[in-house]
Amino acid sequence: MDPQPLFTRRTLDFWDEDSGYHFVAATPDGEPELWSQFLDGARAAYRRFDAEAALEYDSIRDGACTALFFAAVTTEGVVHGGSRALGPYGSGSESHAFLEWSDPEVRAEIARILDAYVPHGLLEVKSTWVEPDVPHRSQLSAGVARTLTYSMELLGTRYLVATSASTAVSRWQQSGAEVVDEIPPCPYPDDRYRTHLIVWDVERCRSERRSRELEKLLASEAAPGFTYMPAQLPLRSLERGDLKDSGGET
Repeated sequence: MDPQPLFTRRTLDFWDEDSGYHFVAATPDGEPELWSQFLDGARAAYRRFDAEAALEYDSIRDGACTALFFAAVTTEGVVHGGSRALGPYGSGSESHAFLEWSDPEVRAEIARILDAYVPHGLLEVKSTWVEPDVPHRSQLSAGVARTLTYSMELLGTRYLVATSASTAVSRWQQSGAEVVDEIPPCPYPDDRYRTHLIVWDVERCRSERRSRELEKLLASEAAPGFTYMPAQLPLRSLERGDLKDSGGET
């Protein structure tokens, strides 16, 4: 049986003890301040690699094409990373990959592959980024990689597609992604990169940790206008026995 959507457009969140971040799932119109922070951080991240054009900031900033986004939020309310999900798609040709691969034969093969996923639900993830030079960055990166895949359960799809530079593929593989070997890598956004087509199948992503974090998300009671209670976050975790007393440090 294909998944059913669990996301009801209210703001969801959970506290990740490994990284010390809230991971918030929301819509751009539900959390406009977080969305603005997310976009500004993504633009700065893409600029660092001289790849800002690939973000397509002007065409995505109104949020209309984004079904939901995940933001990694500090206890002070600052966004340090995240991703956004598009879809579900009605056709494989809706994927952004059609702009990244220019060869007509490759595009036809991408359409053939992705069209087979569409009846079971197909999303796309874009604009994934993580702030550099922050504490626990490795744990933050791992958290962003995990949570982007939670879009499948929240939006009720079995498959998730993305494109990735070769340097980042191993991170997505750790979260369950598989490289689509039938599609050769392309030089996107320019000749410095070898970009691959990757796909997640929710059935290959199952784990105890996923179940636990999704349960936290769905049990959260945040309302639009996400509020931050930094003094309470370590206490909440201490009550569950997840963190040692650290004097308020996470």
